[in-house]
Amino acid sequence: MLHNGRVINMQIRTRKHVLYAIAGYIGVSAAIYFIFRKFGAPFVAHQPLVEYASAMERFWDFQAGSLWGFVLIGLIVLITRGYRNRQLQSPGRGTSKKELSLLLGYMAFAQLLGLVLGKLFGFHAISFHLAGSIYGNHEHVKLTEMLVWSCYNFIVYAVLPVVYLMLKKGYTLSQLNIISNKNVLRDTMVIIAILIIESIVQLGGLSDALLHLSPRQILLGGFAAFSFNLFGTAIPTAVFLFAILYPRFKAVTNSAIVPIVFGGLAYTALHFFDSWMVFRSPGAFLTSLSALFLQYFMPGVVKSVLTDRTGNPWVHMWAYHVIVPHVIIDTPHFVDALILKNE
Repeated sequence: MLHNGRVINMQIRTRKHVLYAIAGYIGVSAAIYFIFRKFGAPFVAHQPLVEYASAMERFWDFQAGSLWGFVLIGLIVLITRGYRNRQLQSPGRGTSKKELSLLLGYMAFAQLLGLVLGKLFGFHAISFHLAGSIYGNHEHVKLTEMLVWSCYNFIVYAVLPVVYLMLKKGYTLSQLNIISNKNVLRDTMVIIAILIIESIVQLGGLSDALLHLSPRQILLGGFAAFSFNLFGTAIPTAVFLFAILYPRFKAVTNSAIVPIVFGGLAYTALHFFDSWMVFRSPGAFLTSLSALFLQYFMPGVVKSVLTDRTGNPWVHMWAYHVIVPHVIIDTPHFVDALILKNE
């Protein structure tokens, strides 16, 4: 009876947190609506994938994307409904709290360092998306910038944190969730299902530019999009955010929903200096910050749900990151950047 009562209390608490999270998102979106109305959207002029006539048109497009995110979460829960919840490994609550402070401070420093180094080399700021990726100023990006961007993110967010935690703290790769004995077949089925669904949605609703490329452009541009994004954003996200940070969010909060929200917020913060952000005035900064939240919070939440439901930080990378959207949407950008002419 005591166990059943604890389970019921946990379910009630989870439902409350879900309602709080949804209410919070609606409240933030309402505030952003008035921000867009007052200041417009200076980043719209940066030639995103789709041309927008007004800031409000962009706002409602963001909301449509978020609504699809809620639908996708429902599909993920449905697909994984028969799974036994496999927990990611993490230290105790006290240790997790101390390490979270260190890791979040490191994340802020790494973003600022990326800004400084990017400007020092004459590039865009080094953030979690390559300039022109997904949404932004699709100006020509040189191969050198691509290499610096991908190497920096891979080393700073994937290699160094793992090396530090292993050598300084004594963790193993298994304890850091880098390797595990998960159900490969089960996870592969989830990956394939989400990959197919999301590919159809993105090609049909976001951009079908990939379908207008020649086979040679798709092959070479797709390989470049896959390779650079794999090391520049997909692996860093899987390692730093979902193998290391996310389990510590869970340990500290002891909640089923709050870590998912934190995962969405952390994923948003990792893109703080994306190339389309505009800082020239307080209004432009406020609007850009609002758009940053609408652009990345829900994808971060979806990735968190995939990680939480499967207990595997690598599932989201293959199902909902490196191929969709980055190969599906970014291939034309790499074709242009590498000057792969149609022959």
